[in-house]
Amino acid sequence: MTESVFINSFKLAGIQRNGPSSFNQDPSAGGEFSNKLWHEFIDKVIAAGISLNQDMYGVSWPADDQTPPQLITYFCGFKSDEKVQGFDLLEVHGGNYFEYRYEGYAVDIDKGFQDAYMNAFPASGLKARSGQHLELYGEEYDPNAPISIFKILIPAEWHSKVELTYVRGKQL
Repeated sequence: MTESVFINSFKLAGIQRNGPSSFNQDPSAGGEFSNKLWHEFIDKVIAAGISLNQDMYGVSWPADDQTPPQLITYFCGFKSDEKVQGFDLLEVHGGNYFEYRYEGYAVDIDKGFQDAYMNAFPASGLKARSGQHLELYGEEYDPNAPISIFKILIPAEWHSKVELTYVRGKQL
């Protein structure tokens, strides 16, 4: 299921690295990069005594000038209004997003991103805007399950004030 949503700004505590995107010439490079970074992040969260029982976020933005980007800056984090010792702090900029719900095999995660960006988003009729790309690993996500369920949020522009009148069925 996909929909348009508005996200308010918030802050994340986490770690950040540059690496290949899911659109890199090596089809598995993006997934391997993010998987390695997530494991590093989770180990650091556990070592700091911080609960894993909370929403986790992946945030990315292009690290090159190619379209689609071959390299990204990627941030793994959890919500925090203030700096947490040993972690970087990132401001997530609010705005309009196209929301894509991924439900598929964990080993095929790059295919999920490609479907979100190459098929579902263009079919939505929305236009891309610059901004941070988000992943939300909420209560449906189980890192030990063969099937991954999470949300991919793509920065989007809405075309008219009429479209901004309702978000998730709620009047603005």
